[in-house]
Amino acid sequence: MNPQQLLHRAWTRYAVAIAIVALAAALRIWPLQALGSTLAWLTFYPAVMIVAIYGGLYAGLLATVLACMTVTFLWPILVAHPFINNPADWLGMSVFILTGSMISGVAEAMRRAQTRAIKAQQQAEAANQAKSVFLSTMSHELRTPLNAILGFSALMRNDPGLTEGQRENLDIINRSGENLLSLINDVLDMAKIEAGRVVLEVEPFDLGALVRDITDMLGKRAEERGLQLLLDQSSEFPRFIRSDKEKLRQVIVNLVSNAVKYTNHGGVTLRLGVQPGDDALRLIIEVEDSGVGISKADQARIFEPFVQVGKPATQKGTGLGLSIVREYVELMGGNIAVESTPDRGSLFRVNVPVQRAGENEVMSSESTQGQVVGLESGQPEYRILIVEDQLENQLLLQRLLKDAGFTVKVAENGAAGVEMFQSFRPHFIWMDRRMPVMDGLEATRRIRALEGGTDVKIAAVTASAFADQREEMLAAGMDDFVRKPYRPAEIFDCIERQLGVHFVREQAAGAEIDSELSSSSFAKLPENLRRELADGLILGDTGQLAGLILRVEQQDAALANVLTRHVAAFNYLPVLNALETVDTHNKEAKT
Repeated sequence: MNPQQLLHRAWTRYAVAIAIVALAAALRIWPLQALGSTLAWLTFYPAVMIVAIYGGLYAGLLATVLACMTVTFLWPILVAHPFINNPADWLGMSVFILTGSMISGVAEAMRRAQTRAIKAQQQAEAANQAKSVFLSTMSHELRTPLNAILGFSALMRNDPGLTEGQRENLDIINRSGENLLSLINDVLDMAKIEAGRVVLEVEPFDLGALVRDITDMLGKRAEERGLQLLLDQSSEFPRFIRSDKEKLRQVIVNLVSNAVKYTNHGGVTLRLGVQPGDDALRLIIEVEDSGVGISKADQARIFEPFVQVGKPATQKGTGLGLSIVREYVELMGGNIAVESTPDRGSLFRVNVPVQRAGENEVMSSESTQGQVVGLESGQPEYRILIVEDQLENQLLLQRLLKDAGFTVKVAENGAAGVEMFQSFRPHFIWMDRRMPVMDGLEATRRIRALEGGTDVKIAAVTASAFADQREEMLAAGMDDFVRKPYRPAEIFDCIERQLGVHFVREQAAGAEIDSELSSSSFAKLPENLRRELADGLILGDTGQLAGLILRVEQQDAALANVLTRHVAAFNYLPVLNALETVDTHNKEAKT
């Protein structure tokens, strides 16, 4: 603010002070004329307070001085007799001056505190905005090359000409990329939490499949360390729920991976259940290990960011995992607690509210649909435009789409994309958000304004770290959103949603399992083993089922493997149906 503006504001405050004191004096003429010269300061006290609150110290002191001058010299205009008649009246004036000065000082302190608070809030908002810009930039710069690493390693692994050694090397590249992505996500997630940019994304999903994926992934890591990863779930445990799938996944993965990381012998148990006696459905997740344990002093610190407890030699990772877990659990309306004894192990218990979902609400995933290998015949020739500035991401997406049978062209920035739209007339556009010359948002707006621009489907494919930027992209005219690094299934699912395209897919893993789950396989098992297996499935006793599967493995290893996957996914019905078919055939044969 320049000196002229400061001077103008000061004169405004002083003018207000004069006006309010004049109003206070006028009140003694009407309607308070009956008071005469008694209670001289009745109207001036509130006048000074109002002026001091509005104008601060100097305006309040000015109002105090004006009030004293009015009472001392201008009384003939206001009343019939002087306000100041004796020493007591002079004492009253002294008290008024002292009180007015105090009121003015307090008001000035309040104004300055308010100014500092406003300035601090503005600085905090600016810092948050700067952090958001930094996160958006870093997310793009880090995720973009990772997208290419993970995408091309996955594509190369599908090459039938690879040797087993080459496949193992590609698996190492892919796992290393996934680990790096996990570390980047931890840092970005913590920063998003601190910036208040994390929101819940509630959707229906298959909790059984989620748990199966996690135990499959971390079970191998546990085996490499010579540990057992056990799954124990209640018979009342819901398979289909509505919650934030990715945050719940991260909570379970972080807790189980931490348990595996800090356990040298014994095992880790993942328990899943439902809280009894509560009207709302609350999920109970417990992770117990036989690891190094946590001291009482450290238990109060482990959920703080970047805190790692124990000996330096045992500290691994970023120290953000448990902090993110706590923030996500509390965001979902739940709580987390820990019980631990040093050198004996730890137990983490999570309690979160969820809603039940129907099986029909849960969309099929890639694992149940199978990998896309092409387009079904009899469909139009679909044209797809890729607007992307990074060469490696252009090549990756272009190869995915061309291999599936689409006609594809590429534009290196938004301006080129707008120009190419007019000549290529695509049915679908993959639009990157951050590009030179013209970004994806502006390009989308311009395409929508062109002839035929309202008919094309546009989906953002971006490395943005923020879920709430989805709304910004949709407001610009985009139809959908896929975040890097993406999986091929996400790309094809988005196109399928928007264009209604029909794909040819490889036989899904679930279908292969079901085809192997034939009644003839069960017919080879002893009758008492089949009966015990059926009883265990009906009761949902995972401990009993694990023992029975070991007995099955002694006679049919392939069948035991199929049973393990079904039990891990809580998919008991197909197994029960196959067992019932065997019993029915046996009864018919006897008759």
